[in-house]
Amino acid sequence: MNEDNKSLASDGLIIASAKEAGISDSDICAFYAAQWTRPIALVREEFAQWQFRSAPASQGHNHSIVALENAKIIAVMGVTPNDFVLRGDRRRGAELTTWVVAPQTRGKGVGKKILAALQDRYDVLTGAGITAAAIPLYLAAGFTFLKHMPRFFHIADFDNIKRFVTASDSALRITANRQAKAPEAEWRTQPVAATNLAQCAQTLASDGHFARDAARLAWRYDQHPAFQYEAFLVHDAHTPGRGAGVILRADMVLDTPILHVVDLFGDPQDIGAALNFLEAEARVRGAAFVDISLTLGATSALLRARGWSSAVDDPLVALPSLFYPVELRDPPTTSVMVWGRHDQNRLFDLSRLHITRGDMDLDRPTLSWYEGNGL
Repeated sequence: MNEDNKSLASDGLIIASAKEAGISDSDICAFYAAQWTRPIALVREEFAQWQFRSAPASQGHNHSIVALENAKIIAVMGVTPNDFVLRGDRRRGAELTTWVVAPQTRGKGVGKKILAALQDRYDVLTGAGITAAAIPLYLAAGFTFLKHMPRFFHIADFDNIKRFVTASDSALRITANRQAKAPEAEWRTQPVAATNLAQCAQTLASDGHFARDAARLAWRYDQHPAFQYEAFLVHDAHTPGRGAGVILRADMVLDTPILHVVDLFGDPQDIGAALNFLEAEARVRGAAFVDISLTLGATSALLRARGWSSAVDDPLVALPSLFYPVELRDPPTTSVMVWGRHDQNRLFDLSRLHITRGDMDLDRPTLSWYEGNGL
């Protein structure tokens, strides 16, 4: 991507990519450390380098947008470029993260100028976990807002789940009965490197999704600087398609195993078998639950049909969405913003887009996680 001559300067402000402005990763990490209210991994330089420089589309550069005043950073929007595939056409896309504006500079129009710089560079932009202060800026810039990203969970151990939730015996009994009605399916599964799931990712049936090329999958999951992900290729045992790709992250919280499905994609013929596999895998591992966040309506329908609980819509059991430390928010999910230069009537039908936790920077270690793991 050519960003030359695209920085904006006005009113003494310079809006540019970190690459253009010659801003180092350590400078950005220091700004995050000083300005962000929660302890985050982006204050660690090795993590910031992985997030911003190591992604294949970054080509070794940091494309985050910075605002400078008198050569001093006053705002940062984290950017990870990745092509977005819309109805088979590849568009210049980027995932946005961790937008911070120094308090003393708010009201100067910095946020508006940062969004304009991003829209000058990319055709599709997405972000998650939008703050109340940022929502008006996004909406004014033409983004669409999904207040609650769909999130579902399957309880695998009804004793251990009580460490995470406060729910009545009746609520848990109803949940167990709903899950028990799920149709059984047989599957074949093969542990693989995530990069080897690129072929089945090509069968993803959605109107729009971020590209899952071999290099991208390798960077995101096989080469993560902190988490250990597990990748599986799953086929329906009786009517197999080209396979479903499953990315799992096993975790231990409150001395209890849990499973996060960070990504799920592939041939619709095999997605149902993949959900069967996930439920069984959670039981085999003694996990309290397995959860997944994604926007695609077709997969959400399968989850509902199998009795998975919606963290947004089902009132029986409220499961935390943050685990370092454990924190229950209402609702226990996150928000999503999407913008596109073209075809907004298609792009803004969010239930037809395939956006997951792995796409949206929603599976990132906190400093509490690093400390808890002695890192």
